[in-house]
Amino acid sequence: MSSRMSFPSAAWLATAVLALVLIAACGNAPEETATADPTPVPPSGTVRADLCGPHQLPVADCFMCDPALRDPGRLWCLEHDRYEDRCFLCHPDIREEGRLWCAEHNLYEDECFFCHPELKPTPEDGATDSAPATGAATPGSEGGLFCSEHRVFENECGICHPELAGELAVGQGLKIRFESARSAEKAGVRLTRPVEGAGLSNLAFLGEVRYNRNRFARITPLAAGVLRRVLVDVGERVRAGQPLAVIAAPDIADARSAYLDALAVEKRTRAEYERKKALLERNIAPRRDYEAALADLDLARSRTETARQQLLNFGFDADAVAEIADTRTTTSTLHVVAPFDGTIVERAAVIGERAAPGDMLFTLADLTTMWLDLSIPEDRLVHVAVGDAVEASFETLPDLRLEGRLSWLSAGVDPHTRMLRARAEIPNPGRVLKDGMYGQARMMAQRQFTGVLVPSESLHHFDDKPFVFARVEDDLYEVRRVEIGGRQGNVVAIRAGLRAGDEVVSQSSFTVKSEFLKARLGAGCVDH
Repeated sequence: MSSRMSFPSAAWLATAVLALVLIAACGNAPEETATADPTPVPPSGTVRADLCGPHQLPVADCFMCDPALRDPGRLWCLEHDRYEDRCFLCHPDIREEGRLWCAEHNLYEDECFFCHPELKPTPEDGATDSAPATGAATPGSEGGLFCSEHRVFENECGICHPELAGELAVGQGLKIRFESARSAEKAGVRLTRPVEGAGLSNLAFLGEVRYNRNRFARITPLAAGVLRRVLVDVGERVRAGQPLAVIAAPDIADARSAYLDALAVEKRTRAEYERKKALLERNIAPRRDYEAALADLDLARSRTETARQQLLNFGFDADAVAEIADTRTTTSTLHVVAPFDGTIVERAAVIGERAAPGDMLFTLADLTTMWLDLSIPEDRLVHVAVGDAVEASFETLPDLRLEGRLSWLSAGVDPHTRMLRARAEIPNPGRVLKDGMYGQARMMAQRQFTGVLVPSESLHHFDDKPFVFARVEDDLYEVRRVEIGGRQGNVVAIRAGLRAGDEVVSQSSFTVKSEFLKARLGAGCVDH
């Protein structure tokens, strides 16, 4: 949109005078014509609530006040408050000679449905809010209105219409015209050509060593009681099923006794059942006595199984339950045992203290493997996947290199750090790795890409989308949408939107960026 307007020519002045005369004639139309106008100007000193203040038009129809009422995809001239394809101040070449213009409503007379309500489209006419408007064009396409100030098409002018950046597809761009061919050079803008690359496959991430939580247990008693003996200490290796502590628990004695009582009742009812069965077979006893004996036996079996299950719930295995039946002991002794092979890494058990279910007595960890918790930047996610090979190294163990696999990737990115949590499982030879150690994981990504590499200073983000500034001519640059393939150090991989032959801004890109954003910062076309 032009801000440096030259003095109008005589032909243009004549056309303007003719338009003013016609507008005055429209205002002095006969009374029957005036009454057809649905939005008459109110008398001086009166205010109508249904009319907008600046234009005295119905609030529901004033597209100059409400941008939502404007034709979608049709560019709007913010400087002169009208459609770009109707802004003759910016584009005097597009005005149609001999066609009457309604200056009050910024429309041609034969399109002004404010003055001529019979022209207003209705649903019966097939008009919809989503219908494309005349002169509308997609960003990056040629044709349509031409911005004479910046010498590019209006729908490509990044200075006049930076809001179009959000609509760009990968590879599309908006143009930025400088005042002269040397303006960018004087401002210190430096260019570089992208380098073809096969991707950033050797990736390095910081990590922290943690216990393998799949082989980790906090051991708690299964019944309340008093600790009588503690059999292991921190650092000791134990085997699965090995006793760790002995607890005197009254509930254990009750459970043993209940199981023995149930066994005795079952034995007695079984004998009664066998007797009634024999009498029935000899036709001495009635069948109902046999059926009653069978029901009693089923009930006794159920009670025995319930008592047995209670012992299993307290941690007794099948052999221990069988031993209780053989020895018929009802002691309150409960052994706390290790669930798997491992190393005691924490101990809270103290002889004489009371312990209940949920009280941690020992922490057991299998130290043959460890986890390495990683933080992966968001822009490198395309290069990693579960199953990738990982090589872990540690500053405190300079000669150690451990190979493992990426075993887990988080389903979400941290909104504050923009990092993705990940985990690798690595071996722990000699148990030299300790929980809490810091290390570094390098991985050879399995996914490669075809693209180009540029300095990280060349990458910018607008509306959370990646862009670079590419030179088109000495005084013409383009803000171009790209797709990122990854990042490593000071290099960014561009998967799409950029070619090896292009020139991109690598230094002083703020100069180009500020030129592009000046409209957003409040400097319109008339301020540069």
